Amino acid sequence: MADHTTGKVVIKPADLRASAGVVKTLGEEFGAPIQNAVNTSATVSGQLTGWSIAGGLAQLGTDWSKPLGDLQQRLANTATNLEANATAHEHNDQAAAGAWALIPQVAK
Repeated sequence: MADHTTGKVVIKPADLRASAGVVKTLGEEFGAPIQNAVNTSATVSGQLTGWSIAGGLAQLGTDWSKPLGDLQQRLANTATNLEANATAHEHNDQAAAGAWALIPQVAK
């Protein structure tokens, strides 16, 4: 996120956590449609036994199963990484604040 008044990039852990939640939910919600598509492909190909397209439909479900599963895993990994980044930013902010607190104040 950019602070348009200063032109600086501002990282807010709360925003990272909100994004992590959205990505995690998306990945979880994606699971049922993926499984449904794979199952439907197999079911339809079984119902079309003897048709020239039956094997292709079965293969379609098989071929898409792994890439769609990989996408779901990538969404889960992204959520985990966003959460880890939020935690790291908070830790760095606290460490920096703590370091500045240890510096003796100079009297004016």
